Amino acid sequence: MDVTKLLDNNCNIAILGDRHTCKTNLLFWLAKEYRGDRDIIFYAYPRQDIGFKQIYSLEELSLITNSIVFMDELQRHIKFYSKRTSDTFLELLSTMIHNNNTLVFTTPLTQFITKATDGFLDTYIYTRISDLGALKNGSKAKRLLQRHSFIQVTQWSVNLSQGEFMLISDDDKGVYKFPDMKIGKDWIPKKTKKLQKS
Repeated sequence: MDVTKLLDNNCNIAILGDRHTCKTNLLFWLAKEYRGDRDIIFYAYPRQDIGFKQIYSLEELSLITNSIVFMDELQRHIKFYSKRTSDTFLELLSTMIHNNNTLVFTTPLTQFITKATDGFLDTYIYTRISDLGALKNGSKAKRLLQRHSFIQVTQWSVNLSQGEFMLISDDDKGVYKFPDMKIGKDWIPKKTKKLQKS
């Protein structure tokens, strides 16, 4: 699989999967494998020392052009209410396309990937999904899995091991492996020393 071609030829890429299925590891692997000319930017990642430029607001993001933006844990940055797609999310996807950016995001909350997002999302990458019923009926994310024949996909789940992902795009379809990038659980707050009583 040509990571540079994947990132340069698509506008918005969703990485969907259960919790603890190495989505963040995959995000970092894609960023490190990119060999093109566009800037790599991470959006509000909780650790500072990741080796890539970071931005911290949607306002900053709206000014970025001709870049590849990685957003881990989408639901931490965009608020979704009830079971409908957020207007902010749709505007973000549209702005990324308009500004010649590629947005690559991860989320375990697949119910927000609805028919409304179909026109904005080019490529879907799946890690293990233990319950396909969690994918919104009629959404492109679910239709693509139903339409393509992979031994790892049953009517109930996407059965992939740690370090494997399934890619479905216009240019490529398949199951691929990626290495452990040694990315920890950076979203978990670090323990601080207990205050001593005086």
